[in-house]
Amino acid sequence: MDKKISLTSKIIVGVIAVIGLIFYIMIMKDTENADGSIDGMLKFTYLVLVVTVLASVWVWFKEMLSHPEKLKQTAIVSLLFLVVVAIAKFILASNKAEHYYPNIDVDANTSGWVDTGLYTFYILGTIAVLLMFLSPVLSGFGANKVVEEYEEYEEEEEYEEEYEEEE
Repeated sequence: MDKKISLTSKIIVGVIAVIGLIFYIMIMKDTENADGSIDGMLKFTYLVLVVTVLASVWVWFKEMLSHPEKLKQTAIVSLLFLVVVAIAKFILASNKAEHYYPNIDVDANTSGWVDTGLYTFYILGTIAVLLMFLSPVLSGFGANKVVEEYEEYEEEEEYEEEYEEEE
């Protein structure tokens, strides 16, 4: 089953690449009248984005239904992410609209959300870097036991899948 999905995804990626190449050649060939080609390429890009997001959500939903024990973990991580975004939005972000670019109209709400996105990135990036440096220290305190238990769980799950396929 995985081979069929892999082959199908490779074919889809190839078709998307060929269509993108065709649009690219059309734009480069006629740079004076490229507006129509650029509009077509943008519409195609939006279509690919929508299909990708829908496929990702579908695979995530299917995975959550097949492994309900992972749903708790996903809920906890999602809640922690929302807490980080709330901290960035309501504590750190400013709603003051700065006009650094004269041709772009920025209101206070847009400025606040841009600040929120930046501060969220800074917080999560800092946490990631700290965890990289702290992982050797944490492994000394028994964090490897959790990883080993998870790996054993994964091996059992793979064995069960192989056993089901043989039947």
